[in-house]
This record gives sequence, C-alpha cells and structure tokens, in this order.
Amino acid sequence: MLTSERQRLIKEEALKSGEVSISELARQFNVSIETIRRDINILSEKNLLKKVRGGAVPIQFAVREDAYDVRYHKNQAGKTAIGTYIARHLIEDNDSIAMSSGSTMEILAGCITSRNLLIVTNSINIASILQNRIRQNEMSGEVIMLGGVVRSDEHYTGGTIAVEMLKKFTFNKAFLGVSAISGRDLMASNIEEGIIMSTMMDHSRFCCVAADNSKFDIRSTYTFADLAEIDAVVTEAGAEFSDETESLFSDNNVKHYRAIEEPEN
Repeated sequence: MLTSERQRLIKEEALKSGEVSISELARQFNVSIETIRRDINILSEKNLLKKVRGGAVPIQFAVREDAYDVRYHKNQAGKTAIGTYIARHLIEDNDSIAMSSGSTMEILAGCITSRNLLIVTNSINIASILQNRIRQNEMSGEVIMLGGVVRSDEHYTGGTIAVEMLKKFTFNKAFLGVSAISGRDLMASNIEEGIIMSTMMDHSRFCCVAADNSKFDIRSTYTFADLAEIDAVVTEAGAEFSDETESLFSDNNVKHYRAIEEPEN
C-alpha cells in the first residue's frame, strides 16, 4: 500500500471513529509503530489530524465564512484566472449550464463570451451580470433565474421552490463554487446552498468545481457531495494543497485544470 493511501485511510478512520490508536493502526496495516507515528506526524503537520497520547484525533473545525461582499474581494487574481479559464476552455456555444452562486462564479459570469447559451442560476448577481452581457452583445442566449426565498445577505434564492424548479431542467454542464474541499468532501457554508448544488450536479452530464487556493484542506459547515461525483476541478496555477488531495483527484478520475492569468485578445 502506498504511504499516501495509508495516510488517507488513517484520516478517514479518525473522522469516523473520533480517535485512532497508533498500536491498533500498526496491526491493521501490518506496519511498524514507528511507521504509523511518522504518518500521524505528517498528517498533524498538514493540520489534518491532532496528535494525542498514543494516537490522534480529527481536526473538525468548520470555517465560518466572511460576509459575501468581503469574500468577493479576496484572492481576486486567482478567481479571475479561474473564471477566465473556464469561460475560454470549458464553455462552448450552445451549452446548457447550471451555475451556482458564489464570488468565483460571479467573476466567471463576467468572462463568458459564448453564443446561444442557456444558463440557469440561483444567484441574483450572476443573473444580472449575464443579462448585461447579453444586452451589450458580449454573449448571447437565455438566462433563467430560479425562484424561491431571497437570501439578500448572500445574493441568491433558495428553498423548496428553487430546488423543485431546478429539477425540471437537464444541463450538459454545471459549474459550482464551493466553500471548502476537505479530503473527499465537497462542502458548502449552509445546507440550503448545498442542496441547490447537489441538485445541479444530479441534473448535469458534466460537473466542474471552481476553487481557489483558500478552499482546500479546510472544512466548512455542510458536506453536499463526494469528490467522485464531479468530473473536474479548476484552480489557479499556483494553488497549493496536500499531496493527498492531488492523489484523490487522480484516484477518482477528477480532471484537475490549473488556470493561469491569460492576456486579453
């Protein structure tokens, strides 16, 4: 067994059981106690486990996100690179697209230039940006705004009405902005947002997550999907995350695109 695979299993066991024992892990994996100690030291250095006497416990802290308008202005270079890359390389004429809410998705909306698109979103800001681009002939197509309860602090709609409306569609692509990627978990800051994104995934043939460097190897509030359920992840070129995460992309056939800042034509 590869070291990275063993360390992934150790972390998953800690998350499931609440604690792992060095001696028990050594027996389970048929390796020495010193090997397990090294594994736990590495996982601890990556802030994935916390060492305790005789073993380790999971670090399960949920990151409380800043207000939307504050998040929007963070890591603008990385988000712009991601949005530009997706618009130029992953969106094609005649696509039918589901777009979640989120600051990176909002930047993506401002980069789209394809023609004859159908885009469905629950984001008030994204719907407005796309309509403006259509009026200015920078793209063409139809934009559909999901109904539902308006969450003015996050600039989106949610709830039963939004979900039921979303279920009526079939998309060839979905683009999602997540709050966190932790191991195999794709996470949202609240249940309502997570349900919208999981429904978009269920009704799309291809699903791509856009995530800048700050979203990796942390935990948020609600797990809405497993990494194996998506097809691709787009990060900025310089995004840094654990070797385990890169291995999980490969093991689950998730294509990883690294976006660089591209010059204007």
